[in-house]
Amino acid sequence: MSKSGKLNSPSTVEYIINDRDLRLDLLRGLIMVLVIATHLEYFSLMSMFAWERIGLVSSAEGFVTLSGIVLGIVYRKKLHKTGFRQSTLLLWKRAFQLYRANLAIILSILVLRTLPFVNVHEVTHWINPWSGQAYPLFPAIESAWTEIMTKTLLLQIGPHQFQIIGFYCIVIALAPIALYLLYHQHTLLLLVSSWTLYLINSACHVDLTSALFERAFPLLTWQVLFFNGMVIGYHHQTIFRLLSSQNNKLPVILATITVIVLLFLTHNNPNPIFWPWHSIPVLNSDYFSYLHIQWFDKTNLGIGRIINNIALFIVLFYVLTHHWTFWNRLIGWLLIPIGQASLYVFVVHIYLIIIISSTPLPDYDRFIINTLIHLCSILLVWLMIKNRFLFSLIPR
Repeated sequence: MSKSGKLNSPSTVEYIINDRDLRLDLLRGLIMVLVIATHLEYFSLMSMFAWERIGLVSSAEGFVTLSGIVLGIVYRKKLHKTGFRQSTLLLWKRAFQLYRANLAIILSILVLRTLPFVNVHEVTHWINPWSGQAYPLFPAIESAWTEIMTKTLLLQIGPHQFQIIGFYCIVIALAPIALYLLYHQHTLLLLVSSWTLYLINSACHVDLTSALFERAFPLLTWQVLFFNGMVIGYHHQTIFRLLSSQNNKLPVILATITVIVLLFLTHNNPNPIFWPWHSIPVLNSDYFSYLHIQWFDKTNLGIGRIINNIALFIVLFYVLTHHWTFWNRLIGWLLIPIGQASLYVFVVHIYLIIIISSTPLPDYDRFIINTLIHLCSILLVWLMIKNRFLFSLIPR
């Protein structure tokens, strides 16, 4: 691969513009589209491919890993240009920006829930997809304001659709530690430390921060995706060259086989909420549930889920690299801007959920209407980004 970002082949095209790798932006855009389809919890053409139907994966793992990769790429350059101290200050500034975004979302919902014509149930409750039971994520409206404000400042309340940004805030604040180790060529120490914490927390389940995001994204567990992503990003020239090489297709072949096997496995899911038609009747429901809990659990980040995410990333990255012109023309116009403004999309989609939930339009079984809701929401977000709507107010 040349320094410009091209593979050494006349058939490939430029996908590095202004030091941005558009392949990563496109993948992040794809993830954010899936986030919108998943969090607007209506059955549609799009949700059929968002709820664990392309593998035992979710948009959350991809978001965290890609965020780590992009940070590793960007801050390697900053580190060598401005030094460790300035890089650390920039990371902490970003972490504080994410924290403020969390506070703004929570406080706005606390205000909106007092308005009788606004339906905030979807963002103030988490509904178990298996049982249908709703769990409140905010204190009762009559609770003491001191309790509400304390929980707000500690991120102990908030919409579940935004929880991962609370997690992201903490790992960004801790990123200088990883950056220091990478700069001083202690990559192995970083990897061993990260995986050790992951393995320990798999057994101990420590709630380190008491923040709400720990319920879905335990910090000591999910950090493994972010910091391993940072390692990939920091050493991206070597790793991307390996994954893109046509002379060494073994990683891609193994990843493709893994993706196919796990694609078959995920279609044995017996829960009808994940697919409108019958699952593949090969594994009985009890055995599938056992496999899912033991190896593919999302909260505890089962090792099988990590493997599935790695394999899917390798396959998608290879396909994008060698067929960039086609995919860029087909979906790049939509996904790249969305991927480059992922935090903006996270903020905006919370209010889209509230607005749409306050209308009579959505219903779980209205397939065509729900598909239109998802498509229109994605196009609206894209238009807002293209027109830089409230860019001075909403962080990106």
